[in-house]
Amino acid sequence: MAASAADVRSALSIPEPSSTPGPSQPKKTAAPPTRKPEGISRELYSLIGPSAPSLAAQLAKPRLKQKPNLGGGGKVKWECRAFKNPGRQDSLELKHWVKATTEPDAEYPFAKYNVQPTAYTYSQDEYTRFLEDKEWTKEETDYLFSVVRDYDARWYIVHDRYEYPGGVPRQLEDLKDRYYSVCRKLVRNRPWAGDEASKAALISSFQFDKERELTRKKYIVSLENRTPEQIAEEEALYIEIKRLEQNERRFKKERDELLRTIAGIDSGLPDVVEDEMVMNLTIDTKKKKRGSMAMDIDSPSTPAMPSSAPIPKRPQTAKNTAFDVANCIVRTEPPSTVPITKAAHQPAHLRSYKLPVPKAATSQKIGQALTELGINHTRLVMPTRQNIAHLEALLDAAAALVETKRVVDKVDYDIKLAKTRLGMREGQGAEGEAPAAPAESMEVDESNDIGEPVGEDGRAQSVVSTRSARSRKHTRRSMSISSVDTSGTAATRTKRQKRS
Repeated sequence: MAASAADVRSALSIPEPSSTPGPSQPKKTAAPPTRKPEGISRELYSLIGPSAPSLAAQLAKPRLKQKPNLGGGGKVKWECRAFKNPGRQDSLELKHWVKATTEPDAEYPFAKYNVQPTAYTYSQDEYTRFLEDKEWTKEETDYLFSVVRDYDARWYIVHDRYEYPGGVPRQLEDLKDRYYSVCRKLVRNRPWAGDEASKAALISSFQFDKERELTRKKYIVSLENRTPEQIAEEEALYIEIKRLEQNERRFKKERDELLRTIAGIDSGLPDVVEDEMVMNLTIDTKKKKRGSMAMDIDSPSTPAMPSSAPIPKRPQTAKNTAFDVANCIVRTEPPSTVPITKAAHQPAHLRSYKLPVPKAATSQKIGQALTELGINHTRLVMPTRQNIAHLEALLDAAAALVETKRVVDKVDYDIKLAKTRLGMREGQGAEGEAPAAPAESMEVDESNDIGEPVGEDGRAQSVVSTRSARSRKHTRRSMSISSVDTSGTAATRTKRQKRS
């Protein structure tokens, strides 16, 4: 085992070398302690030492989720400054708190919301020509317009402050009707710089129906003045009406199902379409069974409306019709029986993509019939609306023709079957006369072996014609020979042998 330097010095009693260098030895500068870089764990740094990769210095120190910076950094200083509102005419000076960074001469930010309504004025000539009314004088009309201008058309305040000296008491509806009627007449009779659409929109904004407004308020007052007994009675009637409608729908559904079961396709009823109203009422019934009967059915004050509201139809005026005709636009109304869903919507499409096709059961026969006529129903050179209508009518006619041929073939088969059965019945009825017929024929053969037979009209007949007649009779009898009893056949043969 090799001895170390410390063992040698211990055996030779040599002192340990001092850590402090001598005068002749240069002083060693101690290297500053290296600091662990950020982004690397202490255990990893103790393993790799100061030779850490350069990528570790680029890693950011893991942090928790930072809080959102809602207000900018640092504190904000606020100052109480005086300001004037440009919307006021009295030069009133007020104070408010603003940020210190705001410019002192900045405009009041809420002045932009002070939008004044258009103040209408009229001359004496205009009043005489257009605005005269037997219930209003010019002085009272001027006073009304001045009050409306002062209070910015806030009608409840205008009605509260309206006190014309010597005038009759006016209701709020009277003031609004007079003001809006004057504005409409002024706009309608003055020259207009814009287009007619903007003028019509402005006139419609001044529309006011006095009688309707009075009726609406009376109805609201009557609703507010109802007694608890009347409210309970209306709720009971509403619930009863809903029950009657539900029973009527259920009876109709059961009747249709019964007709479909009995008559099948001949009933002429369409396929069953679940109504959303019925489904909603069914859900309400289930909820009532759980114990919440009073809360399931809506009250009369807030009636529930079905989700599938009727589609508002586009008013067809003469102008719209002319526009549609000029631009080749065809508008089709959606079916009312289909619920309004996304699937029921028909987007714009090319007519060539939706050509009418025959039913799968008769498509082959219809195709053969059209091929014989030299017509290709799978492609149209010009798929216009009229051509598609003609093609659909042609397919319907071909389908009717195929169906008629099928019915005719069935009737012919039934007629042939009936004739066959009738012939079998006639053959069975003639079986009783079949045994006597051969004896008669034998007598005729015996009596007419030498001479010529004489017919019923007294003229002579040839033997060949007589034999052909007997062969025809024999052929007719042979049709039912299989149904004759075997005993009868044997007896006939015995009689023929005896006579021969």
